[in-house]
Order: sequence, then C-alpha cells, then structure tokens
Amino acid sequence: MSLLQSARAIAHTLIQVHQGQITDEVLLSVIEKASAINIVEGQTFDKQELFEILRADFSIGKGEITILSEDIEPWLNDEKAKINFELWNRYKLFMSENDPSFPINDLDDFTDKILDKCVNPKKESSWDRRGMVVGHVQSGKTSNYVGLINKATDAGYKVIIIIAGTISSLRRQTQERIDSGYIGRNSSAFIRENENRVIGVGKYKTNTDIYSLTSSYYKSGDEGDFNQKIATRLNIPIGKNPVVFVIKKNKSILENLIDWFSKDVNAKLIDGTPKLFDVPALIIDDEADSASVNASRDINEIKTINRLIRTLLNIFNQNTFVGYTATPYANLFISQDHNEELTTIVKGKQYKIGEDLFPRDFIINIKAPTNYIGAAKIFGYENSKPELTKEPLDIFREISDYDPPFFRTINRENKDILPEYLPPSLERAIKSFILTCAIRRVRGHENKHNSMLIHVALLVRWIDRVAYLVNDKTKEYQDAIQSEDDTLLKELKEIYETDFLPTTRNVLENLDYTDIRIKEHNWEVVKKELKPAALKIDVRSVHGTRSTTNLEYHNIQEIDYSRYEKEEKSLYVIAVGGSRLSRGITLEGLSISYYIRTTRMYDSLMQMGRWFGYRPGYVDLCRLYTTNQIFEWFNHITMATEEMRNDFDEMTATHQRPKDFRLKVRNHHGLLTITSLNKLYFAEDLEISFSGENPQTYCLLKTKKAIENNFDALQSLITTIGLPTKENRTETSKGKVRYLFYPNSNVDSVCTFIDTFKIDQPSINNATLSEYIRTQARNNRITEWSICIVSNTDEKVFINRYENNPDESRSPKDDVMTYDLDCNQETITLGCSVRNQPKNSRGSEFYLIAKNQIDDLKDRQVDLSIRTNTTSKEIKEQRASEKKGLILIYALDERGTNLNFGIPIIGYSVHFPRIQDEIKVSYKATINREFNNEVMEDDDNPETEN
Repeated sequence: MSLLQSARAIAHTLIQVHQGQITDEVLLSVIEKASAINIVEGQTFDKQELFEILRADFSIGKGEITILSEDIEPWLNDEKAKINFELWNRYKLFMSENDPSFPINDLDDFTDKILDKCVNPKKESSWDRRGMVVGHVQSGKTSNYVGLINKATDAGYKVIIIIAGTISSLRRQTQERIDSGYIGRNSSAFIRENENRVIGVGKYKTNTDIYSLTSSYYKSGDEGDFNQKIATRLNIPIGKNPVVFVIKKNKSILENLIDWFSKDVNAKLIDGTPKLFDVPALIIDDEADSASVNASRDINEIKTINRLIRTLLNIFNQNTFVGYTATPYANLFISQDHNEELTTIVKGKQYKIGEDLFPRDFIINIKAPTNYIGAAKIFGYENSKPELTKEPLDIFREISDYDPPFFRTINRENKDILPEYLPPSLERAIKSFILTCAIRRVRGHENKHNSMLIHVALLVRWIDRVAYLVNDKTKEYQDAIQSEDDTLLKELKEIYETDFLPTTRNVLENLDYTDIRIKEHNWEVVKKELKPAALKIDVRSVHGTRSTTNLEYHNIQEIDYSRYEKEEKSLYVIAVGGSRLSRGITLEGLSISYYIRTTRMYDSLMQMGRWFGYRPGYVDLCRLYTTNQIFEWFNHITMATEEMRNDFDEMTATHQRPKDFRLKVRNHHGLLTITSLNKLYFAEDLEISFSGENPQTYCLLKTKKAIENNFDALQSLITTIGLPTKENRTETSKGKVRYLFYPNSNVDSVCTFIDTFKIDQPSINNATLSEYIRTQARNNRITEWSICIVSNTDEKVFINRYENNPDESRSPKDDVMTYDLDCNQETITLGCSVRNQPKNSRGSEFYLIAKNQIDDLKDRQVDLSIRTNTTSKEIKEQRASEKKGLILIYALDERGTNLNFGIPIIGYSVHFPRIQDEIKVSYKATINREFNNEVMEDDDNPETEN
C-alpha cells in the first residue's frame, strides 16, 4: 500500500467517527490529523491530492440527476441480483485507479438511473425506447455514456452503436475512449494485425469478449470508420458476443452500416423491409442536437442524416436510443408526428424510415457538481438566494482592437485580405498563456496538459495565416524569455501583478467550493518557471486540410494528448481553428480562449464554450478574451438556459412528461430570440407563458436618452397613481423611506409603465409582457397587482471604482445618491441602490447586472400576507397561493457603471404567481436576426464532411 493510500485509509477511519455533515472543512481537518500521525518516518503525502480523492469518496459537492419520463416501469433493482456487472466493475476499478479523485460513486448512481429508463434487454417481443440525457458543455459526457454501455452490456444488450458527431478526429477520439474504457484492447491492432494489444480496462480479466467493428486507425482519412469489407472479413456473429460500432454522422457510413445489418443471417424481410429480431441494440447519439434533427417544414421531407438514423433504429425490433447533448432545444422541437408509410432506398433495398427522434420516453437532466465551471459561474447569477449572490468570476477580458487586422465580418469582398499582424489583445492573451503555464508548474502541474484556443475565422486560409502569425509571435516570446530579455519580462510581470494576482484574490473570494491548490505566488517563483513553460508551447493549426502544399503553416498535426500521456509527459498547445474546435474536441487543460464572433450565435456559442469544464487548481488562471457583444448575448442565452433547467426540475417534482417540457421550452419567452427559425417550422405563432416567472431588467441601456426616458416613465407613473398613503410608506427608525407601496394597483398603470420603458434586452418584449398581464387580469387569473418603489436607506454605500478601490476592499465610504418624486405639491426623497457593474464589462453599451442582484428576498414578498419566507421557493409557493403579482421598481446609482448624467437609472423586476389555468398570450415569433445571421463564409465545416 502506498503512502497516499495509507493516508486515505486513515482519513476514512477518522471520518467514520465524525458526527454531522461531512464538508470540505471536515476533510481538511482530517487530513491534518492524518498528516500528524507521521505514517512513514521522514515521508509526507500530497495533502492536496488526498483532499481531492476524499471529496470524490464522500461525494462532496456532487451533481444531481432529475428525470422526466412517461410511465416507464422500473426494472433494474429487481434484476440486479441476476446481473453479473463484471464490465462495469472493471471500468469502475480502471477509472478509480487512473484518477482517484474521479467521482465514480456519482457515476454509478447516474448510470443506474439512466439504464433503468432503457428497456430491460431480457424483455421479449418488440420494443422501441427514445430518450435524451442533458448535460453541460465539457462536463464528462463521454465518461457517462461509457459507464452506461458497460452496464447495458452486462445487462444483456448485444449491439452498441455510438454515433460520434460529424468530425473524423472526434470519432477517432471517441473510439480510443471506447477501446480503453469498454473493450480493453486496441481495436486498430486487433482489426488490422489480429493482435490482442491490451489497454485500459483490459488488464482486468472478465469472461465477456467485446468486438469492435470500427477502429481509431487513420492514414490519410478516417479509415477506421465502418467498412463493410472489413466487417465481413472479421465475420463476428451479431447477437452472441457484444459488438460495438463507433461511427460518424455521415451518409455513406450510415448507408453501409444499414446495408451490412440487412445482410445478417438472422435478418428477415417484414413488409418488404429488412428487420433484425431479438438482438437488443443500444444506440447513443453523441451531440444529438447536431445534424440529427430534421429541420424541415414538412414531416415527409426528411434530411439525410435524420432519415438514415431513423432507418438504422428501425432495423432492430428491440432498440433503445439515447441522445446526449448540452443544448437540447432543437431536439425538443422535433415533431412527434411521422408518416408510418414513408420509406427510403439504401443500396437498392427498401426500408421503412420510422418515427422521428423526439425523446418521447424520458429526458434526464444531469446537474453539474459544484466544481464544474459553467456559464452560471462566469456570469455570477447562479445562486437562488439573492443575499448569497456574489460577483462573477473575473475571467472575461474585453477585446475591441481586432479590426484591423481581423475583420468584424469576413465576406466575399475581404476574405482574400489576410492579416499581416496580430492585435495587441491577442499578443496579451499569448503572454497570459505563458504565465498560466508557468504558474501551473509552480502549483505542481508540470505534467498536466495546458491548452489555449484561438478562434477568429472559419476559412482555412485565414486559420492557416493566423496560426502562422501566432507561431511567429510565440517563437519571438520564447527567444526573448530564453535570453532573459528585460522588456518582455517587465511586461509579463506587469500582467502578473495587475491581472493575475487580483483575479486570484477575486476567485478565492467568490468560488463556491474549496480548491486548496489555488493560491497567490511570489513573482520571483513564477519567473523561474517561465523558461521551461514557454519553450514547451507548440502552435497547431486545426482544420480539415491534410495536404500542406498550399499552406503557409505546416504544423497541422492532430492534437493527441494520449501520445504524451503514454510517456508520462504533457502537451502545451495553442490551437488555432474554426468549426472543428466547436464540437466535441476536448482541449485538455484549457485556460486561455480568444474568441471572435464568426457564426450563428445559438448554434455555435454554447458549443464553442470550450472554456467550460473542470479546472482543478487553475480556474483563477483562465481567461476568456472576447467582445462585449458576445459576452452580452452569451449572458442572455445562459439566463434562458438556466431558467429552463430550473423549470425542468420543477416539472420533475410534479411528475410531468417530456411532451410537457417540450411545450414549456416552446413557450419560453427568453428562448424565442435565440432559436433558429428552421427549428420552429411547425409553429410560427407561439403562446407565451410567464407563470411563476420573474422577468428582470438585468441589461439596461446606458445612453442619456434611454435613462431620461425611463426616469420620466417613473415620474409619469407617480403622476398617475400619486404618492401612497402614510400607512403604505415603510420607513426606518431614522425616518428614511424604504418602500413606497401601492397594493391592489390598477393593471393599466403597471402596463403603461412597462410599455413606456425603453430596453433592448432579448428576454423582455414590452408588448408581450404587458399583454400577458392584461390577459390574466381580464380572466381573473391574477387577483391583485401591487407596485412597490424600493429605496436605499443605507448611510453610506460602496462604489467599486476598481482602479482606486482594490477589489478586496468593500467598505462603504460614499454618500447615497438621492432623487425626488413629486406629486400634488409633496416631495419624497429616495435613495438609489448600488449595483456595481463588473470591471470587465464597464466599457459596454449596457449596464449589466448579475440577475439575482436586482432585488433581494425581503423585497420579493413585500405584498404577501406572510413575509417571513426564507427561500425563493417558499416565496413562489406563497405567491401562487395568494395569486398576486408584483412589480418592484428600483433607481440605481449611475456611479455603479461609471456614468455622470446626474439621473438615476431605473430598473424593474416583475414577479408572477404560478398559475394553474393561465390564459397564454399568442406571440408571432420575431427571431433576433443577429443571433440567426451567418456572417462568415465557412469552407472547413465538419458537418459537410464526407
């Protein structure tokens, strides 16, 4: 037993006697006690590594799983005693040994729940099950479905088909994961050389042999993808030993696979269609929202990939189909209608196509664990308790200097004008990457991979040129560091002291989980690691062109981290690319991302979020260099996505079904502006619901005209409704007004204020919002509306000026900004609330506020009969029972966003009760063209790959 394993065993013993909840603090205390025991004289174990292992052992900060499903009868618990989980057990051992901190217990729980929704493969007769697993970008999806197929095979599934996206390199990457985590041998060596080269789980003996009819082999293309000749030569009988296929979403590959299955000796012709009987098949669709969805107006007009996947499923009389995706909206818009009689011809044979891929039977939502760095952490609004909401992690860096040498839009007129130099922001990003690599070495990560992503164009010539320029600049920095050039070292020190140190402090203050590897370092310590860090950096150009004849930059070698891991080495890489970086390709140890808008927002931004994922020990070193516009649009997409995930969990609790969730998504006001029209062919007139929702102005205009307009809207409201009676003015003991409260207000007053308010926030459409309020009032669905104007009663406030205020110093020193409301010869003075806009977005045309900073818990229940609720959930339940609506109006201090107009910035927050029998408002879908615009030519699109 190693020293670390001994320490782990001692820690487990100490934790067993602990009374109460096991937290990070408890683990740290136990580790100190284990360290004091001095297990082996003169030797010490890595406390940080043990901490991460114990977090996994005791599922600290684990994710959760919620499920919407039809009435599917559970079967797994009853069958477990009869199943020999030998494949799962060896995968579990392999994952734990490979990475002791991997949360294998959570994966065991999650995959049990997913398998229980699949059909029991021992069930006789015909069956067809359709489902979807919704995860997060870069959150361990592959590990999840590799675990699932191990268990499914143990349970009795005989055919496993992984449809691994549209990119050859991604398919090969997935094949390698299947070889290592499921098959246990190198599939390429077995198929090409008949050699049983054991890898991964193969070192643990089992009685089950798994055969792959695809491999990771490639010479000039993707020769390891499915090939009928090779499959026929191998002559592996279908239905006996488990057989696995890892294939691309590609017309010829899918047609060849369908044709090959139709020739199986057990295939029969049923109504003129080949059918394989009693061979339980599990089909996993990786990136299920890409290429699989039939974006067509007519259910009889079927796109190629969708048609072939449906035909493949229909060959098996026993099949379970599970789509995996982080962006499920396109899948939920799939039509549930299909033409039973529709057929297709593949290789001269006729097949029935079958029903579409809507996940009719189950949708499983995997909630990320606390140490997952997703959009919610980057934008800083994830906490449901406003009083606990903190600033977002300070990793966004605005870029506005890229045009020239790059263009905001690359089109026919300028696509041949290639850049001659790099913008200063990209040079700074490269320097930041060098610093990140050096700091990670200081933290003991010298054998961990480090990656940087640069995405500025979709055209191969542009990718090639940018890679050439980046390589030149990187070489210049490497030479300067090697020769200890004083100028560059001063620049790096300046970036370290003005950017990296403050960011580390910000992250340590705002991170909602414990990461004991994150710490501040002395510059001299970092400086010593600059040379070994910088000299390891390699620049790779990532595109589909394999010949270097017409390229300036020839380093197009595939990014293959496993080659380095075999030699216990690490790769430091700067990846310059376009579409091929957007889906599936995992950049290990990604820290610095430089991203300029190049394509459709919804289709690419969520998937281009390669900066999401797990960042143990270095989240404070991560940077996202992008434009304010992208940051703001991403903010909106994230808001809508998080709200939908919350809706999902609420619907799960009330045992609703996938078709109900589909309807909820379709009616979600925040998603209308980001969903492509071709995904909404079946319904252009949508019905909008705000039941139980809270539209808020988190993205306010900063122009003087808009600010004046919105303050005038408040003054006009006061002129209409007057100042409230004394009993409806809540004051402090010092006589300061906290609330101007108007119970049972006229609905027209509320709606007129909303209609007059000037805003350019995608999730708020004034006309739709006010029409919904009027409709519910007419039909008596909301019994009462109240207006409440909220005032700041603090003596002093904290204005974060950043340059003059260190981020960690938050003492209130400024006087409260006040304003007057006048009516009927009476004046009331109110105080402005302070919402400090994050430093990195202050240059924006919008005043961006973290969502749950807009109102607080007390404000949200000011109109309710019970005002002692302690959670947002309790308030929502109370509001639903009283059927009351509330609009909170705030005046915000302009100093929080560096303005000096002398006018309060007005914002509002509307709270709707949950309505059981609401009357929805019909809405003509007006898609935001900016989101749906193809602004760049793309000659390297992997979805068009043959």
